[in-house]
Amino acid sequence: MIKYRCKNCLWWDSVHISVQYIVKLDWKPNPGFCRRRKAGVILIEKNHVAVHPVQDADEFCGEFKEIT
Repeated sequence: MIKYRCKNCLWWDSVHISVQYIVKLDWKPNPGFCRRRKAGVILIEKNHVAVHPVQDADEFCGEFKEIT
């Protein structure tokens, strides 16, 4: 079993108020943001919005950092 999951990572954020606006998909039932890198910018209508990558709590990556 791999313990390096987003939900156990220092960079994981699933409590920010904006998480409620993430569309929940069958393959991402527990969404949140990865705060490891700076936010990217997307254009929504005529507004620029900064967003972090959306991950699922059970995903993992090579930049995992355990909460101490």
